[in-house]
Amino acid sequence: MISGDLKGPGDLLEILSGFPASKSGYLNLISRNLFLSLKLEKSKVKGFFTNYEVKSTKNPLNALTFVLSEMLSDTEGYFSFEENTAISEFIPVDEELESLVIKATIVRKEIEEILPLIITSSAVFTSKNAEYKDRSLFEILSNAEDPIEKLRELKNLLENGEVEVKELKETSSLEELGLDYILESVEYKKVNLLKILEALRNMKFTGFLEIEGDRKTLYTFFKKGEIFGIHPVSVEIFDYLMEYYSEFKASIVKLKEEFVETFAQAFIGKPVIASESKYISLGKLFLTFLSLREEGVLKIIKNGESYIFIFRNGKLFSARKTKRWEENWKVLLPDSQYTFLYREIYSTNVNYLFYVFLWNKILNVIKKHSLRDSENLVVRKTAEIPFIYMKNGRIEVLKNLNKKEEGEILKFLLFITEKVVSEIGREKFEKEIEEELKPYTEILRVLNLSTEISAVEEAL
Repeated sequence: MISGDLKGPGDLLEILSGFPASKSGYLNLISRNLFLSLKLEKSKVKGFFTNYEVKSTKNPLNALTFVLSEMLSDTEGYFSFEENTAISEFIPVDEELESLVIKATIVRKEIEEILPLIITSSAVFTSKNAEYKDRSLFEILSNAEDPIEKLRELKNLLENGEVEVKELKETSSLEELGLDYILESVEYKKVNLLKILEALRNMKFTGFLEIEGDRKTLYTFFKKGEIFGIHPVSVEIFDYLMEYYSEFKASIVKLKEEFVETFAQAFIGKPVIASESKYISLGKLFLTFLSLREEGVLKIIKNGESYIFIFRNGKLFSARKTKRWEENWKVLLPDSQYTFLYREIYSTNVNYLFYVFLWNKILNVIKKHSLRDSENLVVRKTAEIPFIYMKNGRIEVLKNLNKKEEGEILKFLLFITEKVVSEIGREKFEKEIEEELKPYTEILRVLNLSTEISAVEEAL
């Protein structure tokens, strides 16, 4: 396998023009979110596969020419050449590679000529002429006898007002993901966050709540109003949702239901690759996932920014977090620091966090009454369980827990509760715990965790 970076149109032309005539195999290209694989037999292109919608076109060669011309616009990405491929859906063509490159270069030049008139190559036109009415530039060129002549004809018609732009149909990753702000960076003191959370639950909201402080950012993911993931995993989430943290800012971001669990993996998932980027070939990752039509999530950290790429059925979706979530088309990230790859969809709930939260509240009661025996039991148990730890007197969680691990936490919670009840009496214990939980009454109700308290009480 031969691979490398594409840092501009010149790099792409150099790869295409300098391709050895004696070589046969598959040339894979990615620029921005556009993927193209060329099936080469010596100097001829015998087929192509792309994530651009081209299947309904009448003239596959024109479609290929258009896609390649789009790649020649602000090229930034990767290439690879392989002798074998897992792609089985190549659209057949029969064209000399040199001829294809020349045509695509001219088409690109002609498109640049009319861009001041159409703004984007994704424009849809309107005209009395049925050949142009409600058709995109791609549809017009892919069905033309000669796309170059058709572009020159279109330019004249646009200048004469016989064809006009009806709409700009360019679809962004943010639109396809459904990523949209409902609330953006609002200070806690200016909103009633609990009422907003309750409304999100009632309206079966799908998306995430982003809480930003000076030192950390927390994410809570919702699907149909139910929480299925929290990042970072911390019992502090119950404190951070309280309104008295007035210096915090909250954002509520909507996502499409079909993408929310996949997107969330970049925060709550278990990476199959977690590495410094210098040890990873990003180009190979992108091209492999797109050519194999694999599903996965790639998260790249670069200078404090987060880039998230979602691979699905040969398509690439991406978003970038700087100060806010925004559109991203960059795939060439030379200065990236860390790379994480997620393959499995992993979701959880907040029950286990709530159980550890209760551990801490019971520990407060234990310390208040100087129950040394019980305190030692809690400390020893915390040391024995590999997925929890104690820091500054607070018990915390290291990772998302599975059902078995959650059960282990609950089992000890019930045990230590019974022991403390036997030492100070049920009435006093219930009064003390009620005082400990009093500041959290509303947030526990909104998160529907009051039922979990009842379940614990019933188990005693």
